[in-house]
Order: sequence, then structure tokens, then C-alpha cells
Amino acid sequence: MDTALARLRAKTDHDLCTLIARQLHRSRQLAARGAFHDAAKEFLTAKALLAVAGIPPVERARLERLMHKVRQTIELPISAMA
Repeated sequence: MDTALARLRAKTDHDLCTLIARQLHRSRQLAARGAFHDAAKEFLTAKALLAVAGIPPVERARLERLMHKVRQTIELPISAMA
């Protein structure tokens, strides 16, 4: 029973990793089209998912680097307008 639960958890975490990456890519695409409000919503969803996912450290680091790049993309036009 424990191994089945561990396999399910690992699959769920893997799926969350994929979902987070897709959310971040979608956020970047929305920002490129000028839909910064929607891009920010996608970004915050990805950030919340990353906080609860049990992702291995190497994959987490990759997603955090991607998150940092997306965040810069979202914030750039806002700072340029100020």
C-alpha cells in the first residue's frame, strides 16, 4: 500500500511539474502579447503550485529560474512605463 501511494505521489508531483512549466510558458506568451494582467494571474498560479509540489531539487531549481525570467518579462513593461 505504501509503495502504491508513493508511486501515486511521485506521478502527481511529476504532473504538477509539467503543469507549472506550462503555466509559466503561457504567462510569458501572454506578456509578449501585452496581456500583463492575465500573465500575472498565470504566474501566480504557477508560483502557488510550486509551493505545494514535492518536486526534486534539480527540477525545482530549473522551474525557479524559469519563474525568475517570466517575472522579469511581466515586470519590464510596468517599470518602463513609470
